[in-house]
Amino acid sequence: MRKFIFCFILLAGCARMAVAQKINVDSLTKAYQKNRQDTTLVQLYAEKAEKVFITADPDSGMYCVNQGLQLSQRIHYKHGELRMLALKAVYLNRRGALVESIKITFAVIPQAVAAGDNRLLSQAFNNLGLCYQVLKDYHKSIDYYLLFIRVTERSHLTDLQVISYNNIARVYFDIGNIDSASYYNNKAYATAVRTNNVRNIGYIIRNFGVVAVARGDCKKGIDYFRKSIITLVNKSNHYLLSEDDRRLADAYLHLKRADSALFFAKSGYDEGKLDKDPELVMKAADMLASIYLAAGDYKNAWLYQQEKIVNSDSLFSREKTLQIQNLTFTEEQRRRHEAEARNAYEARVRFYTLLGILGVFVLIAGILLFANRQRQKANLVLQQRNKQIETQHHALEKTLADLKTTQAQLIQSEKMASLGELTAGIAHEIQNPLNFVNNFSEVNAELIDEMEQEIGNGNFDEVKAIALNIKENQQKISQHGKRADFIVKGMQQHSRASTGEKQLTNINVLANEFLKLSYHGLCAKDKSFNAELITHFDPDLPKTNVVQQDIGRVLLNLFNNAFYAVNQKQKVAGAGYNPEITVTSAVENGYVIIKVKDNGTGIPDAIKDKIMQPFFTTKPTGEGTGLGLSLTYDMVVKGHGGKIEVNTKEGEFTEFIITLPV
Repeated sequence: MRKFIFCFILLAGCARMAVAQKINVDSLTKAYQKNRQDTTLVQLYAEKAEKVFITADPDSGMYCVNQGLQLSQRIHYKHGELRMLALKAVYLNRRGALVESIKITFAVIPQAVAAGDNRLLSQAFNNLGLCYQVLKDYHKSIDYYLLFIRVTERSHLTDLQVISYNNIARVYFDIGNIDSASYYNNKAYATAVRTNNVRNIGYIIRNFGVVAVARGDCKKGIDYFRKSIITLVNKSNHYLLSEDDRRLADAYLHLKRADSALFFAKSGYDEGKLDKDPELVMKAADMLASIYLAAGDYKNAWLYQQEKIVNSDSLFSREKTLQIQNLTFTEEQRRRHEAEARNAYEARVRFYTLLGILGVFVLIAGILLFANRQRQKANLVLQQRNKQIETQHHALEKTLADLKTTQAQLIQSEKMASLGELTAGIAHEIQNPLNFVNNFSEVNAELIDEMEQEIGNGNFDEVKAIALNIKENQQKISQHGKRADFIVKGMQQHSRASTGEKQLTNINVLANEFLKLSYHGLCAKDKSFNAELITHFDPDLPKTNVVQQDIGRVLLNLFNNAFYAVNQKQKVAGAGYNPEITVTSAVENGYVIIKVKDNGTGIPDAIKDKIMQPFFTTKPTGEGTGLGLSLTYDMVVKGHGGKIEVNTKEGEFTEFIITLPV
């Protein structure tokens, strides 16, 4: 109820914001007429550009941006130049010129960092998030929005915080993660209310409608979309109008009201045309084509389908995609070179410091050596004969002891490497449910505050509604808490020292858990890595009598090798390669069969027979001990009386097959 009442109150707030914007432009105009300073004129151009951007007049906005940019460069006004470049990137984004927009933004970021301008930096991250969202590269989009949020929160830029929460909520809508989208949209709403920032409230209200439709309440969603439109005082924000109309059309389609859906879809299409945004036109044209096709109107369906294709090509042509990939690669190289240069400088400082300390120790050692040399010469002859006899005896003992120590250290190193990867995966797995627990706890705290207010007002219907929301959130807290508890208990069991005792084990559950942990362990080390995990588990697989810790280590080692193989291939195969890991379980003739297959680099025939030998490895020095498959072979064959086989083709795939007696 509070949200519904607030929507109407916002009309007055939106009007005040429009007046405030006009006052700011007017005050700058008067100031320029009085002092005739070029820097004031640049600020005036920026304010006008932002104003017409809100009123969806991109041509006038771009004119102001270009005038301000040229003037800033002519008078060497660096802050004005950066602000105009950032605005130009936003306008290019709205026009669908994503390559130019990304290129300009990448150039602005290091300059904004050097100037210490956090507002400009956060706006640059926001624009990159918007660009990659249009390109459907949601991973990069979310990364840049998170940077956007981090800068605004640390700098207390509350007006931009509202935008950051709203935009990341929209990405989560696009990927179907309604819970995360709802969480960030609630944060946007709470921040807007707390700071009385209603400039972008229409977007937040529309998001409430999207949540309602996604959860099956289309009528409630329609109410929110209409309230979003009401927040527009002069109806000049064609972008928001197009989005609201298209969302209304989608809601009416769910309600099977084709006429209303067609009306609002056409309205959304017209508003998108007025905004000159190819993405809006493409989405509305796609919806219209679907509606006409369902109605049997093939002519209009074909016309709007062509319109969709034209706008899609303007956004996602192969040439633009390659240019964006090159820009992204160049930016990543620049960041990597900066990090390498910084690390190299720090390494040089450490080297020269250590060199100075070493020089002091060498000098002291030289003095002590000279003082002791005379005394050592007197005893040298006698000691040499005794040492010759003792050295031969001790050398043999030391060699045997060193060999045993080295073997033990290598085995321990292999186990610790697996433990490190496993720990990274566990941390990632536990972090997800803990994030949900924390997020829903925060929402419940806010709802409890609202309920206390409603109790004081005597509005018990609203109290019941809030209590129901708290109950639903509490159920989600309990659900994700149990998930975290399950992970912790499972890993406590797997981390206990192996007693060698066998027990009945669900191999499917064991394989699935270690597959996820191995995957997240690699992702924690390499953020860019991604692979498709495919499982074909036999639901009728009987429990198998095994040593859980040993078989867990076997599976973890095979999964780690598989992910390593596809990761190596991905580095050289190009964009068309899709890494895949397939895990299959089955029961045949009283034996449990576990297959782990990857489409990675494969194993050459020349070394296929050597891979199970101790200390043999194909990995670079420092990345492998050569004991992984050797230990795996011992645990399967000697420890459980099973078999391990490998099928492989160099450059195409590798498949390990484990056979265990039931």
